[in-house]
Amino acid sequence: MGDENSASTNERRQELKSKYLERLLPVIKYHGLSHLRIDDIVRFMDISKATFYKYFSSKEEVIEEVVDLIVSYFKQASTLIGDESSSHLLRFQNAFAQSLLIASYLPDTFLLDLKQISPQLWERIKQAQQERQQLLQQFYEQGIAQGIFNPIRPVLVVLQNELLLRNIMDPVFLMERDLTLRALLYDYYELQKYQWLPPEIFGQMDDTPVREYIDMMARKISLGMRSESGR
Repeated sequence: MGDENSASTNERRQELKSKYLERLLPVIKYHGLSHLRIDDIVRFMDISKATFYKYFSSKEEVIEEVVDLIVSYFKQASTLIGDESSSHLLRFQNAFAQSLLIASYLPDTFLLDLKQISPQLWERIKQAQQERQQLLQQFYEQGIAQGIFNPIRPVLVVLQNELLLRNIMDPVFLMERDLTLRALLYDYYELQKYQWLPPEIFGQMDDTPVREYIDMMARKISLGMRSESGR
């Protein structure tokens, strides 16, 4: 019984830490972590200093935990892509959703900042990123061999996601072109479908979950953009 209570307590503690760290992600997306003080981190996490030190010992631990959280996103994405019990079409949709999530929280600003303050942690993220990219390419190669995907070089999907998705989520890019994030993400998903899927396969897909996910992510990202512009 004691072990069960201890495990439950540890799980609850980790859930709360993840919750606080996720509140910090929109901030470090634009500003990185190196210039944040403990007072800033506490404010963005919306907790007291006493609560902060209950869960974190230092700013350095926060940075490590943020990296752990991001690496876990990559691992979850890899698990979904590699799940051969799911259809290629469902995995195609999951891959898109995960690419959107990762791009929203892994901008160049954060990566460059992390490389300066902790090359080892930066290397962890890059390794997890490369492992997912390799798995993603294998997934598309399998789909091409089975006639599910059009014969396009799989490396292109990696390049597209890295270059286009980050630009799509750039508020300056959107404002200069009078575009809305939600509509552009819908269009990007449709572009992916037209590129990779033969027309006869389109009718087999239910895009409702993807559109609902895009709606949710667009709201979260837009709120983060407005919050940053109002500071």
